[in-house]
Amino acid sequence: MADALLEVRDLRTYIYTRRGIVKAVDGATFSVRRGETLGIVGESGSGKSMTCLSILRLVPEPGGRIVGGQIVFDGEDLLAKSPEEMRRLRGSRIAMILQDPMASLNPAMTVGEQIAETLSLHRGLRGRALDERVVELLRQVRISDPERRVHAYPHQMSGGIRQRVAGAIAISCQPSLLIADEPTTSLDVTIQAQYLRLLKEIQRETSLALVFVTHDLGIVAKLCDRVAVMYAGRIVELGRTRDIFNRPRHPYAVGLLSCLPTLRRGREPLTAIEGQPPDLAHVPSGCSFTPRCPMAEPRCGEKRPSLEAIEPDHLVACLRAGDLATAGPRVTSIATAPAPPLIDTSGTGDVVLEARQLTKHFPLARGTIFSRTFGTVKAVDGVDFVLRRGETLGLVGESGCGKTTTARLVLSLERPTAGGVFFRGRDIHSLARPERGGYRRAVQAVFQDPYSSLNPRLTIRTTVSEPLVQTEPDLSRTEIDARVAESLTRVGLRPRIAADYPHELSGGQRQRVAIARALTTNPECILLDEAVSALDVSIRAQVMNLLREIQDRLGVSYLFIAHDLAVVKYVSTRIGVMYLGKLVETAAADELYTNPLHPYTQVLLNNALPAHPDDVREEVILKGEVPSAFDPPSGCRFHPRCPQALPVCGEMEPVLGEQSSGHQVACHLY
Repeated sequence: MADALLEVRDLRTYIYTRRGIVKAVDGATFSVRRGETLGIVGESGSGKSMTCLSILRLVPEPGGRIVGGQIVFDGEDLLAKSPEEMRRLRGSRIAMILQDPMASLNPAMTVGEQIAETLSLHRGLRGRALDERVVELLRQVRISDPERRVHAYPHQMSGGIRQRVAGAIAISCQPSLLIADEPTTSLDVTIQAQYLRLLKEIQRETSLALVFVTHDLGIVAKLCDRVAVMYAGRIVELGRTRDIFNRPRHPYAVGLLSCLPTLRRGREPLTAIEGQPPDLAHVPSGCSFTPRCPMAEPRCGEKRPSLEAIEPDHLVACLRAGDLATAGPRVTSIATAPAPPLIDTSGTGDVVLEARQLTKHFPLARGTIFSRTFGTVKAVDGVDFVLRRGETLGLVGESGCGKTTTARLVLSLERPTAGGVFFRGRDIHSLARPERGGYRRAVQAVFQDPYSSLNPRLTIRTTVSEPLVQTEPDLSRTEIDARVAESLTRVGLRPRIAADYPHELSGGQRQRVAIARALTTNPECILLDEAVSALDVSIRAQVMNLLREIQDRLGVSYLFIAHDLAVVKYVSTRIGVMYLGKLVETAAADELYTNPLHPYTQVLLNNALPAHPDDVREEVILKGEVPSAFDPPSGCRFHPRCPQALPVCGEMEPVLGEQSSGHQVACHLY
């Protein structure tokens, strides 16, 4: 492309290991124009991050090597440059933002020193000019009070502010190309909306070319001009974002879009992509997607398709691309989608779990030996909810709102300061020791990262049987093995994997093992704390379908905590919205999404990622950040940021009251 700032041609990056050659990038081809945003999407292990590292010549050593292809940036071949030339180019003309800002920021240096380091190295600024430029950059990325924040350390800032600091370092030398590798994965809905808007504003001001790596198709729909779909180290489809969403031509792109839960989607099962991505050390011949492709023919396994244009600016690597030409849109925009039918949420089932004025305050103390309490963090402050048999209650809200503390109280990992959690009408913290064992059998948990929650030194059998050994010590080994096999079968795993270790399984299989472990005691309730947020879109669809299937078959109740609003809607029958330790609105899932009442709920839904490029709308950006739970605002805790605040909101705390059948809201507007 004559007007391309960056051209990657047949890039091949291999990693030489003891088990063979891992073809991390195996013939990737794409380009980026000036001022354009290119999204790169695909499952974990598809080669997205390694492609970005290859552009910057930061392939991990030892073992990593760029073995072929070309990387042309602004007319210069980057693979022909010396290491010293690349050092001068990184940061000054090509910059990168990584997923975890805490890993990329030095904890021993203030943020001002870290920004200044880049400016001194690449621009030679010193003294007062350097100090002024650092403050100007913090202001440019919309960090309030930059004169004070410049002296802060990374650990003294929230995740959203740290990610903005990483952005300030990246744009400090006004690069022509910015590579962002999953920079919003750990951000809340509102912070994510602010960050994406910030990137677009910087791009408009500087004509910056942006390569945005993500597994979230909603970000692609909202931010990207073009999208490259990557699978097994290759680009399999490349084109304008709207074209890809309306008429994807590669079966893998079709599968990714079909996996996507949306705010307007009904409760029909998601169409998950069967199987797992290939081992890049043993990529099958021909098209690498053939083993998982529902349209595969014998010739697909024989010939490797090349990336060819089927329309202007739309390239596909598929022998059957023509058969998908008239298949129609895969993801429907809100403008054309019929509203989903309301589900039955009459709430007539037996009450399994109930929170009554549940409160947890953490005292803050100074000193080590003679410590003195000087304040209280009001993590959870008077929460009421009811969970019935076979129901899913979703909890949503920004980080720090009290969701996880509520979960810890339900699991009896914390004792409440006031109020209580009641199981079958009895306060769980007043149960005798034998009854406590029964509660632990009845209420299980599945956490966000299966690799962290599974012991790497234990086999799957030992891991899954652990709850049984603890709660039913009289069971024989034969009975335990039978229960383990039954649990693994329930979640769609073969019992023979019981002899495997966690590292031998895929991410989706590990999360299924975590669910199987929770099912071994035949629980009545399972608490799911961000249980699908770390999974790829295809694996996430498999796990979400599995959760719904288990609930329908066994009548299990779920307390589901997540920050992805579309996922919460798909899984939940009722939803509670939390803000700074309080429930501000509860309603049936469809009712909440079609008729949100609280201004905070309206902002969350307004800032939710779109399912289609046609659904992109202007966000409502909240003022400031979430206040500290150490010193919450008087009156309504949301009023300092609320776009509809009234004078009474700062004086009197609203009470959660019913506005219609099953729809409660705590707001003075009603």
